[in-house]
Amino acid sequence: MAIIGSPKEFLEIEDFIPEILAMVLNAWSSFDKPLPNNHEVPITRKFRLKLLQHRDLNRLPLKIEREVSIDDPETGEEIGRIDLCLTYDHRSEVYFAFECKRLNVIDKNGRTSSLAKEYVMNGMTRFVGSNPQYAIGLKQGGMIGYVMNGKIDGAITAVNKQVKANYMDLQMKSSKGLNPSSRLPNGLTRESLHHLPDREFTIHHVFLPISTV
Repeated sequence: MAIIGSPKEFLEIEDFIPEILAMVLNAWSSFDKPLPNNHEVPITRKFRLKLLQHRDLNRLPLKIEREVSIDDPETGEEIGRIDLCLTYDHRSEVYFAFECKRLNVIDKNGRTSSLAKEYVMNGMTRFVGSNPQYAIGLKQGGMIGYVMNGKIDGAITAVNKQVKANYMDLQMKSSKGLNPSSRLPNGLTRESLHHLPDREFTIHHVFLPISTV
């Protein structure tokens, strides 16, 4: 897909998903990795700055914001804050949201907690749960998993297990779990398909290693 061209070519944020996923992976490869005990908010805050630099290099017509407030269209009350929100041009209603979560967290005693259930039930459900907060009316969203011990395979396995166990809560038709990414096949990417009452919704998962220990 050509990145530069007439604005009419860019009617949907979905057109940019391969570029968005590639941008995240490429930016992460040169990102100064945080400490294994850091939390997702400061990690995401610094990573956004790296993404902003990378966006300019790739000349994507996207705006990248952090902690974007989402309000209920009926009550006007805030129902959530998007960790990373990528919008096309000036169209605030057309965006790609990333929810960021830690995985495989090591405590001060050296014990590892997978936090895969938190990733699924307090992360993915923000897009596809019974009361979704993000991407309402849209068809695509993303999850970033910061793998704090660097063990990607174990993190993906744990998340996949939780997806299978909670597939009904995630509005999935079967318990087969995560699929290989159809937009950017990679050892660090996966996707899941969800059947909401009014549309199909795809979550694109990116697993980013913090450490290599």
